[in-house]
Amino acid sequence: MTNRAKAVFTVVALAAVVTGGVAALAQATTPGKNGQIVYRNFKSLFVVNSDGSGERKLASPGRGKEDALPDWSPDGTTIAFQRCTDDCSVWTVAQSGTGLRRLGPAGDDRAEPAWAPNGRQIAYTRRWAGRKQDLFARAEIYLMNTNGGATRPITEITAAKPFSADLESAAWAPNGKQLVFSVSNSPSGEPANGRALFVINADGSGQRQLTPWSLNAGQGRLDWSPNGKLILFRVGGARRQHGDIYTIHPDGSGLKQLTRYPSPKTVELGSFSPDGKWITFSRFSAGSAYPSIYVMRPDGTAVRRVGTGLAFSPDWGPAR
Repeated sequence: MTNRAKAVFTVVALAAVVTGGVAALAQATTPGKNGQIVYRNFKSLFVVNSDGSGERKLASPGRGKEDALPDWSPDGTTIAFQRCTDDCSVWTVAQSGTGLRRLGPAGDDRAEPAWAPNGRQIAYTRRWAGRKQDLFARAEIYLMNTNGGATRPITEITAAKPFSADLESAAWAPNGKQLVFSVSNSPSGEPANGRALFVINADGSGQRQLTPWSLNAGQGRLDWSPNGKLILFRVGGARRQHGDIYTIHPDGSGLKQLTRYPSPKTVELGSFSPDGKWITFSRFSAGSAYPSIYVMRPDGTAVRRVGTGLAFSPDWGPAR
C-alpha cells in the first residue's frame, strides 16, 4: 500500500504558530478560519484546539488496525479517514468522537479520503482485483456519497492493463469542479515507473496530464490553494528519499520549485493554510527517524521550523 505518508508536529509548537495563521497538513484545504486539528498518534486519531488545549482521543482502531490520513469535512463537524490492516477502508467519525461508521462495502482497498467542498461526496482511491506484493491489479479514483452509497469511478486508467499503475492522493479544487491526482506507473506501465499529475472533471470527463513524466511529480499528498490558482506537490523519490516541493497552475503553466534541499534531506508534503498565506510541510534530516514540521510562504521564503513530536498526518479543520 502506498501513500501512507507520515508527518509530525508538537501541540505546544503548533499553538505558537496558530497566532501567525499557519495551517497544518491536510488532504484538501477548506478556505476560512482555523478550527481544530486532527492527527494520528501511533495508531489512533486525536483532536486538539488550535491553542493547544483540549487534546483528546477521537477514535481507537482496535488491535492490529491503524487509523490514518484524516480529512475534515468542509463544515468542521466530521472527519473522514482510512482504517487499515493489510487493506484499508474509509470511515467517518463526528468531531465529538461519536457516530463512528464505515463507508462503502467490505472488501477491496479503499483509502486516502478527500471530502468534496460541497460536503456531499468523498473522493478516494479504490484498489482491487488481486495484488502482487504492494501493487493491486486495479487502482482508480472513485467518488461516493457521504453515506457510503452511489460509488462510481471517475478514472479508468488501469482498466485496459492491470498492474500497470497506482493512483493516489486525489485533491479537490475549491470550486468542486475538478480533482488532481497522481499516477505512479509500475515497470509494466507506459512509461515504465513514470509518475505524473493528472487533472479530471468531477464527472469523469476532461482528463488531462498536468506534469511531464520526466518530472517525477506527485509522490505523497497533493493540495489545491484556497483561491484555486495553485496546486502543491512533491517531486522526488519514494518516502524518505530526497525530494522537494513545487507548485504549478492548474493549466500546467508556472511550474515553480519552492525548496532546494541537498540529499539526503527530504520533504513530505503538506498543505496551504486556509487563508492561503502559508504552506506547511515536513522535512526529514539525516539520522532522523521522524520529520519535523516547517512552514514557508507560497513563494518558498520565510522557512522556519515549527517543532517535533509524535503526531502524524495532521489536518487543520475550519472553524465551526
